[in-house]
Amino acid sequence: MKERISHHPVLAFIALTAAITGSGWGLLLTIYGRAPIDALISQPIAIVLIYTGATGPSLAAIILTGYTKGKDGLRELGHRFTRIKFPAGTWLLAMGLPLLLAVMATLLHSIFSETLGDIVLPAWYRLLPPALFVALLAGPLCEEVGWRGYLQPHLLNRFSVTGTAVIIGTIWCFWHIPLSFTPGTTPPLSSPGAWGLYWVDTILISAIMLAIVVHASGSILAAIAFHWMSNIALSGILQPLYPAATDSAWSEVQQIHLVLLAICTPIALWLAHRRINSDAEPNGHLQQRRQHL
Repeated sequence: MKERISHHPVLAFIALTAAITGSGWGLLLTIYGRAPIDALISQPIAIVLIYTGATGPSLAAIILTGYTKGKDGLRELGHRFTRIKFPAGTWLLAMGLPLLLAVMATLLHSIFSETLGDIVLPAWYRLLPPALFVALLAGPLCEEVGWRGYLQPHLLNRFSVTGTAVIIGTIWCFWHIPLSFTPGTTPPLSSPGAWGLYWVDTILISAIMLAIVVHASGSILAAIAFHWMSNIALSGILQPLYPAATDSAWSEVQQIHLVLLAICTPIALWLAHRRINSDAEPNGHLQQRRQHL
């Protein structure tokens, strides 16, 4: 079994992630039906099941790494999780690029339309930092050990940076399907157009995150930072400033944001490809270099 997993790490990861996530989110659906997320956050059992499903990728990565590589593999994975020593510019991109793109999308929309309304600083805005901390726990910390810590380096062993980004983005997108039955989380399955855009969005974000992680010498923390800021830039930071804006207006902002991501993606892929090849040792050690990214 260990040999089979070592020869097919990606398939093993997908299967184990699906099993863990499916058990958590499947039980959530069985017990609570299609209750919205706003109603579930006050239910302790629901919170446990939500987080059980969300941690599927990271739990799968830890289990498979420990089983196939033992303590040395887990130690290396842990070092990548705690690696903070990488260029300040990479930190700035990881934390600042998602917010910059969100602000640009909002400003571009405001130039051609007034549907967002005036900026109003909510009285409860001082409570935003705790909410943003919860957002850090909800996705980035639960997932990134799996997506960028385990899956990305294994895919880079076999595929180009573009192929790796497309595969991760696709898996990442459709991994969310069980959660789509919980309103307020991901696009509903009844909206194929929204899911198509969501699919494109996850691929583009995966490409940019790949480049950031590569330039951060494989640091999982860089991926967590970018993932976190991507989740909160629009919904957690900008949307509260426009209380009069309609869902339709924000949908238009998100479409502009998608275009900005598409503009950044080729640059990110080129930078990632260039960094991997420039850092690789001579005499055919490129694959060995990819294993650490």
